[in-house]
Amino acid sequence: MSPPVESQALDRQSSPWTRPWFIASAAVVAVLVALGVLYAVLPAPGAEPAPATSPSASSTNTAQGDQDSACGLPTGDQRYPSVGLPTKWELLGRVAVPTDPKGIGPGRVDGNLRTCYQHSPTGALYAAANLVGLGFRPEGPKLIHKELMAESPERDRLMASPPAETPENPSLTMQIGGFKVASYSGDTAKITIGVKGTKAPSTVFYGSLSLALRWEDGDWKVMPEGATTMTQLQDLSDFVPWTGV
Repeated sequence: MSPPVESQALDRQSSPWTRPWFIASAAVVAVLVALGVLYAVLPAPGAEPAPATSPSASSTNTAQGDQDSACGLPTGDQRYPSVGLPTKWELLGRVAVPTDPKGIGPGRVDGNLRTCYQHSPTGALYAAANLVGLGFRPEGPKLIHKELMAESPERDRLMASPPAETPENPSLTMQIGGFKVASYSGDTAKITIGVKGTKAPSTVFYGSLSLALRWEDGDWKVMPEGATTMTQLQDLSDFVPWTGV
């Protein structure tokens, strides 16, 4: 995997890594992710888990009715997505995000709030990618805290101090560039999204956003006490290529 580089390499006043998106606390470490920075510490090199081996559909398929999504999307293929994943993309603000409203999700769209995904590894991937896209919107942090967090005492604590909106910086752009399904158990998933950004006029930078998700009330929700981390990278060569631009 590509080694992390020091956060000081980009000026804090212009770097997209200094914009907060989602606050996740795991006992001691507060993480600000999405055009954002891991505020307390950067993960040590090699700390990010390697992608798990893709299970066979026959060994993990859960086609029970109660596994369907809240909007009626049926449980899908339980194999991990891989190179060549066919994807339709649409813009959420300035970020291209995946969409398949009658299959993988999101099955419900209310403005920039996109919910209800298939109960499958690919559904978790689509949910994570749309969370990343929403996180880049000024209102994204509030929507994530209010609508897209899994229930827990940590969620209640974070809800008591919702994040403020952060205006968009027109000189910064960020797009999804790849993915890894690090783990999937049926009820939980860890998805890592590789992103490529540019700072006008020509600075290019790369990073990864890892989200821990839980299947709750027929949808994928982000776990506030889970392993949600950001890593700044040299490139995305270690990711499955996946981009809408």
